[in-house]
Amino acid sequence: MAKSEFSTSSWLRQIASASVLLYAAPVIAWYVAYRLVGDGFWLLALANAFAVYLFAPLPLMALLAVLAHRRMTWGVLLTITLLFCGLFGGDLMPPSPVARADTKSPDLTVMTYNVLFTTTNATPIVTAVTSANPDLVAFQELTPLLAQQLEREMGARYPHRTPLHAGCRAEVAVWSRYPLQTESVDEDTLCRVCSVVVDFSGRAVRVVDIHAWPYTGIDQESVEQSFRWRQEQIESVLDRVEGQPEPLILLGDLNSTPMHEVYRTLSTHLTDTFREAGWGMGHTFPAAGGHFWGFPYPGRLVRIDHIFHSNNWRAEAAWVGEWDGSSDHRPVVARLGLLSN
Repeated sequence: MAKSEFSTSSWLRQIASASVLLYAAPVIAWYVAYRLVGDGFWLLALANAFAVYLFAPLPLMALLAVLAHRRMTWGVLLTITLLFCGLFGGDLMPPSPVARADTKSPDLTVMTYNVLFTTTNATPIVTAVTSANPDLVAFQELTPLLAQQLEREMGARYPHRTPLHAGCRAEVAVWSRYPLQTESVDEDTLCRVCSVVVDFSGRAVRVVDIHAWPYTGIDQESVEQSFRWRQEQIESVLDRVEGQPEPLILLGDLNSTPMHEVYRTLSTHLTDTFREAGWGMGHTFPAAGGHFWGFPYPGRLVRIDHIFHSNNWRAEAAWVGEWDGSSDHRPVVARLGLLSN
């Protein structure tokens, strides 16, 4: 090999190795900060929502590592790959057959669905609901106008419904094929939390529908406030259901991804149905792409709509429902088997 060719080859290997190291450094720094701080710093809290995209360059980095042909480069890349697998690898694996409930167990199919308060045409919503054919629908941002239209088009399918409240422009509501009893909630969460006890195959089960506090801005004060309020809201709900004897399903638009503290708080008490029996990232928001400050973005960037359950249930299947063409969320559906013990 000529000297110039050797120098060029060595230079390319150095560039490839440096590129891998420059990529890995901020990823590792993010992970250390995430483990130490969580959502404690507002910019980190925002970044945590999109953490999965830090690993998008991995295939390119693998090619560069081949070109670099250096042990240290491969070691760094392996570290990042293991980190990705530990955080998100389970989402890409097909659900285990162990997650399937006993075939003798009664099944309850539930849907969580943020229908967007500005929606005025209920027909696409009806199509999305009937396509999934759930036994129970937990709505968020349901307006009186939409509720009236939905009642006309599928009220017979779901005869048991929680009442709307005059003080709420849009609110959470549960529609069910099975009889239900509405429980009282705190006045300050009336529009955002709905708790019902459903008579399911002769057994009382508790369903809590939540629309967690939204993001009111992207400045420091707004972000910190919204994260604090969401955490307080979830902790309040968990305190309320703690010790209750009924099998529990908690679902809704939680405005939190699996990388946020709200999710971790819930997952220490309950099981995420999608991670148990779904396949893929399960992203639900935004439902479709658009533009932000003139910059285009794709749809389904994050997963903030969730279905959790207590250990009285076992998830048989979970999936993202059809988009209605209007809402900024896609619904999530799960089929749960009620265990005998």
